[in-house]
Amino acid sequence: MGSPAQVLEPVDFTLLDVEFTTAPVPLDESEGPDPRLEAITGFVAKSEYADASRAAAALLRQGVRDIRLVGPYLFGHFFADGMKALPVLFRSLKRTLTENWDFFGPVEKKLVFADTGLRWLLKMMGKHLEHHSRLKDAQWQAWSAPGNREPMEEALALGDPLIAALAILQKSACMDAMRTLLGALRSHAQAVPFLPPPEEPRPAAAPEPELAAAPEDDEEEEDDEEGEEEEEVRPARRKKAARQEAQDTGPGVPMSPALALLVRKLSAFEALVEREDYTKASVIAVDVLATVERFDPRVYLPQLFSGFFNGLTQHAEAIEPMLHNTETLSFRAMDQLYRVDLEAFLVAQARPPRGGGPEYDE
Repeated sequence: MGSPAQVLEPVDFTLLDVEFTTAPVPLDESEGPDPRLEAITGFVAKSEYADASRAAAALLRQGVRDIRLVGPYLFGHFFADGMKALPVLFRSLKRTLTENWDFFGPVEKKLVFADTGLRWLLKMMGKHLEHHSRLKDAQWQAWSAPGNREPMEEALALGDPLIAALAILQKSACMDAMRTLLGALRSHAQAVPFLPPPEEPRPAAAPEPELAAAPEDDEEEEDDEEGEEEEEVRPARRKKAARQEAQDTGPGVPMSPALALLVRKLSAFEALVEREDYTKASVIAVDVLATVERFDPRVYLPQLFSGFFNGLTQHAEAIEPMLHNTETLSFRAMDQLYRVDLEAFLVAQARPPRGGGPEYDE
């Protein structure tokens, strides 16, 4: 009888998404390459990415933080978890290149090894995405299922800061590979639906009103009648107040993962400044300033624009002809009304056009 199948524990892919404070355990390669690194290279050459990642994780847990481990280790995360691996993967890369850079070896040729290894990682991710997108196979379908859009948006928000962090390698090859990968991810993300918002709990049924006691005299009857009128008016007042409150506060927008991450960064920055840790605060400041300069509301507030783009998609054929008449007097008049008084614009009545563009009556 054969031996029972070996049960492998899942790989911990968060080993690089932490702050390091101790020096790495060095590898002795005075008499040739380390056999453990050679084994990882062999796994990669045979496309055994899970084994390569597992072996790299074992060395990282021992404190052997060699920059040559980063590529095989992180690619194993992408190979195993696809789009859902991207936020941890991108954060790990950024931390490796910024706050944790000095805690990686080897001292000699670290830039060369980092450039080669990370370029391989980014290109391999891009090739796998392109390959499965072309085939539209089961892997692509899994990457396109609801639940993948949120981590993709979170990762895309880290794109520009990561490109800036890659500048430490002093070459443009990795930055170019990163830009190509981000473009492919953005294209794929457009076809991936967001998870539906959770259903709001239904309000509990109001208790049945108690029957009022019989009045003893005419004065009490009058009081009861006034009370009944007040009870009838009160729900109307509450509804009116609710409508007014909704108009004042605007529609509620669910917080996207990208926006939630940005809020966390802003809070972290304030906390670091308060305790005068300006070194770490400067890292967050660079990241947030880059985000503000390239702020894309579709990434941070996707639900806010969902109805707009959905409506535009559904009714494009009807709306598009109107876009060719934006210089007519009727369109310009409605555009000015829209800008100065949205409520009046919404209730304005359209008239059938006499000569081309849309005409309206207020």
